[in-house]
Amino acid sequence: MFYIRTADKLQRTARWLEALPGGIDYLREVILDDRLGICASLEAQMQELVDSYFDEWAEAINNQAMQERFKQFANTDEGQPPMEVEIDRGQERPVMWPREDEGGSAKAYFKGLRDKWSSTTWQHVLEASYFKGADDLPNGISASIKRGDTQLAVWRIKGKYDASQQMCPHKHTFALSDGLVGTEPSASSCSDATLPPSPPRTPSSSSPSTSPPHSPTSSTHLTPCSSNPQGPSPYISCPFHKRNFSLTSGSCKNDSELSIATFDVEEREDGMVDIRLPPVEEVDRELETKKWMVKKGEAGEGQFGDLDDLNKRKGMEGKKGRRGRKPGTSEAGREVGKKLVESVGSGGGGCGGPRLEW
Repeated sequence: MFYIRTADKLQRTARWLEALPGGIDYLREVILDDRLGICASLEAQMQELVDSYFDEWAEAINNQAMQERFKQFANTDEGQPPMEVEIDRGQERPVMWPREDEGGSAKAYFKGLRDKWSSTTWQHVLEASYFKGADDLPNGISASIKRGDTQLAVWRIKGKYDASQQMCPHKHTFALSDGLVGTEPSASSCSDATLPPSPPRTPSSSSPSTSPPHSPTSSTHLTPCSSNPQGPSPYISCPFHKRNFSLTSGSCKNDSELSIATFDVEEREDGMVDIRLPPVEEVDRELETKKWMVKKGEAGEGQFGDLDDLNKRKGMEGKKGRRGRKPGTSEAGREVGKKLVESVGSGGGGCGGPRLEW
């Protein structure tokens, strides 16, 4: 505890002891002889540290509320594979990323889907309590949700909601909800600000039973989450390859050929978060996971293909490599090792200088 209270940030114990006035003798007097009269305080602080320790992994396993954070989707217990798998050298692994020169990026005009939907209605997707504490965090809180066969991403950032498709079109990764959030000044408002509100749609087999439609003009309407014309415009950076997408317009800021579909979001007085969505079959037709997930054959040969072909030509496939000689067993190796030990032992400039780093 004396080390914790007096050492510099990230300072190793060896370097701390070397810089301590009086060195090991002074430390012995402080700890064993209580020269400074602080041993009782140090013991109390150490006991407080021990008493406050807990196993974070065990806490996650035993805490049901915390376990909910590890679900793939926040609104259902269902799961959905984001890509296919294949067998390589007798082992199962995810397929490789699609190649750039073979249509690896989905360059569909996703941000233009707003103008293609036949109709849209407000639908419950998630309880607002999921985003509790989001306004106190720089990146807010995000959620991945499933509707039909489509994955969507929802954010609450600094008091404002945003929603988009979950798939990054660059490499077809379903991970935008896990991306980093950034902001930049913008004077734009929501691109659909002039669109008339869609009438409520009657429930049908295409609507999830957990997502009843709402009229956008109902009394439960609170605040539309369009961008503030006077405020910053948020964007999401894909955690895999750092393509940055505006959550307002859907445009990609560092690749003009890419874009994402965005949706309007509202928090209702009944404690639910609603997204204005088109019919399920329309969303699935454009954004369903099965359509865009990376599939076998899209990346060509696996990363070991060339090596396996070479081994086949040399007749080495399936054979074990030759055993190498243990380093330092030759006469020359032993001589080099001896000189190195002598140099370090005599303070003659080993790795890191005359003093060893512990």
